[in-house]
Amino acid sequence: MGQPWAVGSAEGAPARLPLVLTALWAAAVGLELAYVLVLGPGPPPLGPLARALQLVLAAFQLLNLLGNVGLFLRSDPSIRGVMLAGRGLGQGWAYCYQCQSQVPPRSGHCSACRVCILRRDHHCRLLGRCVGFHNYRPFLCLLLHAGVLLHISVLLGPALSALLRAHAPLHTAALLLLPWLMLLTGRVSLAQFALAFVTDTCVAGALLCGAGLLFHGMLLLRGQTTWEWARGQHSYDLGPCHNLQAALGPRWVLVWLWPFLASPLPGDGITFQTAADVGLTPS
Repeated sequence: MGQPWAVGSAEGAPARLPLVLTALWAAAVGLELAYVLVLGPGPPPLGPLARALQLVLAAFQLLNLLGNVGLFLRSDPSIRGVMLAGRGLGQGWAYCYQCQSQVPPRSGHCSACRVCILRRDHHCRLLGRCVGFHNYRPFLCLLLHAGVLLHISVLLGPALSALLRAHAPLHTAALLLLPWLMLLTGRVSLAQFALAFVTDTCVAGALLCGAGLLFHGMLLLRGQTTWEWARGQHSYDLGPCHNLQAALGPRWVLVWLWPFLASPLPGDGITFQTAADVGLTPS
């Protein structure tokens, strides 16, 4: 088996400020979207069947998004109470698996290399929480179902296109890039500003989440962390199928569809099977 990576007895309370700022941003976008739909141009005209399908798809995406956010925040990425045997560490101390520095109690990050001390960890700055063995699945599904932002952009696209055609090219570029400036100078109404701002935010968010999903999907298929990817290490690459099962459980095909589907993870998050254990040659 691979080398046991351990963490101290406590990870410390997650930072609240990034979560609060993200919640305020989401609330602002939601309020402005409601303003656009109710008092502004509104969604494009659709037939009964198309409207029903749009509502079902939006509800599916939103429920998955909220469910995965809740699971991500409630899941503990650390391994509390586990000590690295045979190293003579004090109570609560651990070793960073990357640089082997000692990490004090109640610290989730190594001060030497400034990364999470657990293997398979990343750090989600928007939600202010580390991504580890137990919450990697909701993190990936969260990136996928952030596609609701792209859905919103498509719905508001016709109204934004009509608004842009009513302005000169210079004003169109300013409206897309600096909607606040256009509002403050009186060039657009509040509803028009909200339409441009919500569309810009949703497109930027969808692109950011899409890029994150592609990057972490690549890491998932290769069985790597960001630290291992940056250094070209492939010690834990067991092949795409086994890598998916190791991170998402035996039902890795279905977990993308519903956040509460049971798919228990193999292992304990302390030791990880390496390519050498199964006789594979790291790529």
